[in-house]
Amino acid sequence: MKSTTQNALATIALLVATQCLTRGQGTFQNLGFESASLVPIPGDPYGRVQFAPAFPGWTGLVGGVQQTAALYNNAFLDSSGISIIDQGWPSLLGNAGVISGNFTAILQAGLGLSSGIPANTAISQTALVPAAAQSLLFEACAPGYLSPLLPLLVTLNGQRLAFTPLGSGSNYTLYGADIHTLAGQSAELGFTVPAQNPHVQQNYVFLDAIQFSSQAIPEPRPLGLVTLGALLLGRRGLRWLYRGDLGPE
Repeated sequence: MKSTTQNALATIALLVATQCLTRGQGTFQNLGFESASLVPIPGDPYGRVQFAPAFPGWTGLVGGVQQTAALYNNAFLDSSGISIIDQGWPSLLGNAGVISGNFTAILQAGLGLSSGIPANTAISQTALVPAAAQSLLFEACAPGYLSPLLPLLVTLNGQRLAFTPLGSGSNYTLYGADIHTLAGQSAELGFTVPAQNPHVQQNYVFLDAIQFSSQAIPEPRPLGLVTLGALLLGRRGLRWLYRGDLGPE
């Protein structure tokens, strides 16, 4: 009887510990970048703001180095960096601008600001994927790229996600990826823009409205597959420029 009671108590303790650990991991936050607080960095030559208040919940990396500063309503001409923009953005890149709400993130990959060599740009955070999640949705655009193509690598729990265009707005495409196998798990969510050959072009991705959805991603329609295939064929000449950064298909 004593052994049975001890086993029961041990089981209860394990369940409580597991629940506490799960709660401690927390949920993903600031996926729409609406929690930005803009704290200027005195004397910064680029007029940057502190990264942590501008992107609460997120970690920013450029060339593998964690960032402490972010551009505000600005972008580098050829260097890698992370920007937060609002309605004051001067539309430096065509009609690209704020996608949703008050703030949008820009990930730009070119040359490292100090190193002068190509540097990938990424943001990530680790938390608990909702138990009912079936898909990951986000809105994005990449000036200079044929929509709906993006120079973007999206990962969850270290797995590269195959995202599909689902719809579009005036200055963005809505994308979705199947993540049902990772529902209920603690995982790192990452968005990476790879640096191309610096003599060709700099990659920019405007990113916003990231969310987990309980809706499954619909299968692509045959016509959509043909259209996407044609776009991919049209970009074949540029694939080699960043395929090495993204890894094998």
